[in-house]
Amino acid sequence: MNLDKNEIEIINKQISPIVNIATCYVINSVGSIDRASVFLKQVKDFENSVEEKRLKITQPLNQSLKEINDIFKKLKEPLIEARVSLTKKIIDWKTAEAKRLEVEEARRRKIQEAHEVKGHEVKDPVILERPDNKIGNTQTRKVWKWRMVSFSKLSDAYKTTNDVYINQKIREGAREIEGLEIYQEEQLSIVGR
Repeated sequence: MNLDKNEIEIINKQISPIVNIATCYVINSVGSIDRASVFLKQVKDFENSVEEKRLKITQPLNQSLKEINDIFKKLKEPLIEARVSLTKKIIDWKTAEAKRLEVEEARRRKIQEAHEVKGHEVKDPVILERPDNKIGNTQTRKVWKWRMVSFSKLSDAYKTTNDVYINQKIREGAREIEGLEIYQEEQLSIVGR
């Protein structure tokens, strides 16, 4: 479906007076709320009408986009698996190689220390050459990560609330949760007449 620019212009011209009326509304009595609520329902109905027109245009596009994304996602899956596998192999080798070099350096230091104890002249500790971080088209870097080991020892600054769970418990009737103030806030909803 094509975007009808004339229809868009008509809708836009209808919006401006509605916004002006809403901006100028003065609420100062039950009667004014009653009149405003009737107008508010009209505003909401018009808003829904605009949304319906948008969905009528975008729904076929979104469906096509979803189908295209699904096709290409399936095409990429084996490539992602291959990339992940190869990346893991490279990192595993580099980790094992670094460990092997550490062990070899420690072995050589022990030999040097034994010679030093016997009074032999010893050169500086042996430091073996490590593989570069950049090899070919790959480059490795160290990144700081974390894992939880004891939540109870964690500072309060690093603890967060589970808002979804808390809201669910309040909807189920919880009115007292230690550390929380539970209160009601008035909200307005638009109902038909």
